[in-house]
Amino acid sequence: MDFEIKGQSYRSGKMDTFKQFHVSRRLVPVLGGVAGAVSGDTSFDELVQPLMHGIACMTDADCDFILEACLKVVQRQQGNAWSPIYAGANQALMFDDIDMSVMLQIAGKVIQDNLSGFFPGKVADTSPPQATATA
Repeated sequence: MDFEIKGQSYRSGKMDTFKQFHVSRRLVPVLGGVAGAVSGDTSFDELVQPLMHGIACMTDADCDFILEACLKVVQRQQGNAWSPIYAGANQALMFDDIDMSVMLQIAGKVIQDNLSGFFPGKVADTSPPQATATA
């Protein structure tokens, strides 16, 4: 999935199945508190409060695991090439302009792309695929 944040183009790859499983099981307690708020007409504040509370209750190790799993599958466009944003011997961010806000937006995009089947959105198209006529 390609996306843009603050004028920079990013490309998200897919996590392997086991990584998706481990990320999703760490997110279940966080997103479980939000599930009820998403089902109805909810203000932004009512939605964010349970989400932020869930994140605050996570261990540092769980937060790091989720962020690292997300950042490891993302590349940033540099001219005609794509470069990993999280790499190196120290497993660090490779671009100084990626601050906390950008990092969290990137992680959100990766989670959305990789786990959308496990954490379905509020409105999903549940209609069966249409058959195509052949001549």
